[in-house]
Amino acid sequence: MSTSRPSRRRRRSRQHAEGGHGPSHERWLLTYTDMVTLLMVLFIVLFAISVVDKKKFAELADGLAHQFGSTPKVLPAGTGVMDGGKTANHDQGQLTNNPDQPIAPISDAEQSHAQPSAQASASAAANAERETFLDAERRIEAALQAKGLADSVKFRVETRGLIVSIVTDQVLFDTGKADLRPIGRQVLDAIAPVLRGLPNDISVEGHTDNVPITGGPFASNWELSAIRATTVLRYLVSNDGLPEERMSATGYADTRPLVPNDTPEHRQQNRRVDIVVLSTLLTQAIGGSP
Repeated sequence: MSTSRPSRRRRRSRQHAEGGHGPSHERWLLTYTDMVTLLMVLFIVLFAISVVDKKKFAELADGLAHQFGSTPKVLPAGTGVMDGGKTANHDQGQLTNNPDQPIAPISDAEQSHAQPSAQASASAAANAERETFLDAERRIEAALQAKGLADSVKFRVETRGLIVSIVTDQVLFDTGKADLRPIGRQVLDAIAPVLRGLPNDISVEGHTDNVPITGGPFASNWELSAIRATTVLRYLVSNDGLPEERMSATGYADTRPLVPNDTPEHRQQNRRVDIVVLSTLLTQAIGGSP
């Protein structure tokens, strides 16, 4: 009996050493589970950053295109890295804003169709302005007739615009003078309200006959015509409220007569001040050059 007890103790010690810490063959599952969890998080992040908000992308592209003055040309987007790693589907579209790509010329048919349309629009605008000038002429004439001054002013519509021609003798100025007469002020006061209502620039132009000046404050007809034009301009601005930024004054002396300076009556017609309501449109409606 004494010989068998030690062997039992050794057997129990071996069994206690082998099973005291429990089974260890399933510990690798913990490491595997951690690895799978990290991979799942990684793929979720990759998927999140690969999804493109097409609406916001289109708004961004359109905004940049407008800033640089061109029409946006955007390639259609792919499905991101989760779909085979493709970021653009080249089978669906191509860039079209290639600087080396020639622009297709406008055909003769398109040009022939566009030109009559543009000419018709310009002609319509010119005719409309011509009617505006004719209406202004009627209103000025009515204002002058109300004051008994209709014979002092002549009208004509040319390619330059509406020309209001005022004789100088016994109306605007005395002979050889540049001081406005009272009747001249009345004429300008009657004309000014209509001129003030028009948006066009206005040129005041002084004219004389071909008789040379002898004596007096003016050296020649150039000075006389220029000072008379300036005097009328200053009165229209200072007394009648015409905007000075639309006004200009020029003296032409005897270089632009209405009729030949061959009779006293003709020379009287040429001594005048023209108030020209300028236009850039009437060439389309009236033949000739300004």
